[in-house]
Amino acid sequence: MTTRIESLPYPTEHQAATIPAGGDVRLAGLAILASAIVSTATVALDRGASGNNTQEILQSMLQIQSWHQNVHVVAMACICGLMYGYTVLSQRLDMRRPSVLIGLTTYALGSMLMLLGTILDGFISTGIAADFVNGTPEAQQAARWMIHVVESIALTDIARVAWVLQSVAAIAWAVALFRDAGTRRVVGCIGLIAGGLPAVLVIAAGSKMDLSVVVGTLLLQAIWNVAVGVLLLRERSST
Repeated sequence: MTTRIESLPYPTEHQAATIPAGGDVRLAGLAILASAIVSTATVALDRGASGNNTQEILQSMLQIQSWHQNVHVVAMACICGLMYGYTVLSQRLDMRRPSVLIGLTTYALGSMLMLLGTILDGFISTGIAADFVNGTPEAQQAARWMIHVVESIALTDIARVAWVLQSVAAIAWAVALFRDAGTRRVVGCIGLIAGGLPAVLVIAAGSKMDLSVVVGTLLLQAIWNVAVGVLLLRERSST
């Protein structure tokens, strides 16, 4: 005797792995587009410390602490939004494909590093300034050196590794997209260029990474993010 539950057809493994719900695809596209736009805006709106001596710099960091932390909270939300969107993209492309799985894994590692960077820059550095701003000149100088280690050494290295990992992810996804036809192939071409160039810029700059490299990397990543967001929205509208 066959029960009702036993007679129900089950979706195939391929369908379960590659076709998420239409609403998820649309939400993922919107999440990537919104996160790309907002994250770019937060970088432009962020404030830096200023001053002619150590005490003035620490006081300036204390004055912008609240704003600086709020900006980095938004940046953390954008990182999570992008991670969600690219997870859905990977489901759409079939995570059993090696290039797709490599893309999702390396992007997740890069995102974790970016989250660590936002904590260091947004919270730890300003926290050090707040703790030592009223200390002795020696303590203030020690705080300035700690902030230098956090922002100029640790944060720079974290960003470099994260951007390279995200470039590897973009190239891996682009290879998977390029094998398909239509809009996917176009986005794949964009990924190979705009997604891969940040790694070239970062590696070529080495330890001498200046503002032009940072801005160039962010712009290239924005182009790739927008292309993927539009792709997911177009595929949602065609389903």
